[in-house]
Amino acid sequence: MDVIDRFNRELVGDPKKDKCGIIDQVVYVYRVSAEDTATNMYGESSSGKVFRPGVKLNCIIDAEDLNFETDDFGPDNRQNATFAFQRDYLVEIKFRPDIGDIISWNEGYFEISSFNENQLIGGDYNRNFSIVAQAHLVRLPTLNIEEFRSI
Repeated sequence: MDVIDRFNRELVGDPKKDKCGIIDQVVYVYRVSAEDTATNMYGESSSGKVFRPGVKLNCIIDAEDLNFETDDFGPDNRQNATFAFQRDYLVEIKFRPDIGDIISWNEGYFEISSFNENQLIGGDYNRNFSIVAQAHLVRLPTLNIEEFRSI
């Protein structure tokens, strides 16, 4: 582990050791389970997507303000957010966020729409330090993630 990676883990934290960082922002990333999702003859999910258990990750989050829009169907929340993950840590745990994955943060669910991996130190492609995902808020009823709880 080099100096930059040590500074990154001190700043963001190390979830493997349950160690909080200075920033201490935690998200859960959910991936669709293709094996468990039933499809119809057109290859579409017939009763909704089924997600694998979430992976707990520390990251740096930059979220836009919530934007409320009202149309013929009623009010709707919209929000975009950027999630920056430590690339070396993701390689270590053999997990990489991908387009279509769902991020749970701040009592909302965000679908990753794009990502970038070009934070190079000195232009050296072997010294890439982050994966930055751009995501947008999605409606909870479209997901099969929320666990039911008794009141």
